Amino acid sequence: AEGCSNMCSFCNIPLLRGNFSSRSINSIVNEVKNLIEKGVKEINLISQDTSSYGADFNNIVGLATLLKNISKIEGDFWIRLFYCYPNTFTEEVMEVIASDRRFCKYLDMPFQHINNQVLKAMNRKINRVQIENKILDVQKYLPDLAWRTTFIVGFPTETNEHFHELLEFVSAGHFQHVGVFSYSHEDNIRSAKWGDPVPNSLKHERRNQLMEAQQKVSRKKNKSWIGKQLKVLVDGLSEESDLLLQGRSEFQGPEVDGIVYINEGEARPGTFHSVEISEVYDYDLVGRIV
Repeated sequence: AEGCSNMCSFCNIPLLRGNFSSRSINSIVNEVKNLIEKGVKEINLISQDTSSYGADFNNIVGLATLLKNISKIEGDFWIRLFYCYPNTFTEEVMEVIASDRRFCKYLDMPFQHINNQVLKAMNRKINRVQIENKILDVQKYLPDLAWRTTFIVGFPTETNEHFHELLEFVSAGHFQHVGVFSYSHEDNIRSAKWGDPVPNSLKHERRNQLMEAQQKVSRKKNKSWIGKQLKVLVDGLSEESDLLLQGRSEFQGPEVDGIVYINEGEARPGTFHSVEISEVYDYDLVGRIV
């Protein structure tokens, strides 16, 4: 899809790219087929609001229908979903993901904040209770899911109390991966009416605090993998050393999450292998091919 129709107050995507406009199912499915026939092993579905796929069509076609059609394609590959807006992420979509092991048990769902007043000022059309209920709903269908989310700190109306509510929420350990962005003031966004009252130094401090809290969560979650085996898609030689291979599990999205370093075994790029995890870090895992 292109564009977005959500009108979050901190974003100018609708102004730049227009309203949300979905590609046809056939065009997406044919592209996926062509890529898989060429040997591609991972397909990432992404738009400004992936959950709302098909909402602009004059029928009942939605994201679940698209995923069902992709699920009919034969082959050993992964499908990964990015940027799913929480409000329109349905139980039917959860059921489809749970029904096919090729759909990565991984979900990127940006929440942006957790405080109700900030969420309202951001025009997110969701509150804390609804976010927490969405997390519980998804976990019923996908209990082993790796969550990725993003938050914005330093929004013009964010107070110290609002930030500490967000810090406590992140520290509770809901997420495997968290991205944190400092609010960026622009003249052509709706939140510009509040100015940019939070100093950059405070934005930076809040971002660091949030990332430090998530690092503790990520390391704890990663420790649970020690001694266990993960299916890993091998990318090739490590960027750190040509004595290591590197790849990713289904719980790690490309370029935004950690990686799996492989210190024993041989594998060609673009192949799946079972890797036993022996060491973990804040973001990365280390193991051997078994």
